[in-house]
Amino acid sequence: LILDFLLRLASAILVVMVGRLLGRLSRRWVRKVLAKTTLSNTLKEMAVKVTNVVVQGSMVILALAVLGVPIGTLITAVGIVVVVLGIALQASISNFAATVIFMLFEPFKVGDMIETGSVVGKVDELQVFNTVLYQRDGKVVSLPNSRIQNDGVINYSKTAALRVDVEVGISYEDDLDKAKQVAHDFLAADPRVLKDPPPRVIVLGLGDSSVNLGIRPFVSSEDYWPMRWSLTEQIKRSFDDAGITIAYPQRDVHVVETKLDQSKTLDQSK
Repeated sequence: LILDFLLRLASAILVVMVGRLLGRLSRRWVRKVLAKTTLSNTLKEMAVKVTNVVVQGSMVILALAVLGVPIGTLITAVGIVVVVLGIALQASISNFAATVIFMLFEPFKVGDMIETGSVVGKVDELQVFNTVLYQRDGKVVSLPNSRIQNDGVINYSKTAALRVDVEVGISYEDDLDKAKQVAHDFLAADPRVLKDPPPRVIVLGLGDSSVNLGIRPFVSSEDYWPMRWSLTEQIKRSFDDAGITIAYPQRDVHVVETKLDQSKTLDQSK
């Protein structure tokens, strides 16, 4: 009986040693694979550690089975631990699951300019549970990955060209064709505006106080934000120079004098 136990113990120790060896080999292999990706160093190291824990944990369970611990008991114990951890770390697990989805489908990568919710910034780092965004005003924002997944992502760096959309209202008294030509002229003079696809100036609708024009130039993704900021100023200056009025809300007030009001006035005059 003692000899049998010693043989089981020696086998279990051997299994654990093999597990440690496999853990080291798996860490090297995972590091080598992830070195070719654009993931952050934090995420790479996390993947390495998780791989090591899974490999060595599996070998420890196997070693316990070799010692004679019932497999059913081991599976039950592991299941209980997993359930308890799942309840306690529900938010973290949700964020980690979102991270895995981002890794697989890459809706954005480090260096991309994205918008999620009301936050706009450049992706500085994709971490295990959060994404770090660097905003143009110098602020650094860390958002939970599950929140980004729920809010959705607008990626301004995914494609080579983006369209800048600006709406402006001109007076009904102004020459519509002249206004459209002025817009085409200053777009053609801007080197950031792409020739293909060509810019468009369209009538979006007839408002209460203005004819609403949509100005739609395409620019490279790097020029999107500078163009978006400067286009409104270009419209204002060019339209002013051309004598085109940028409309503002107006209301016509009509005063109607009723017969009752006139009779009251006559009574008061007596």
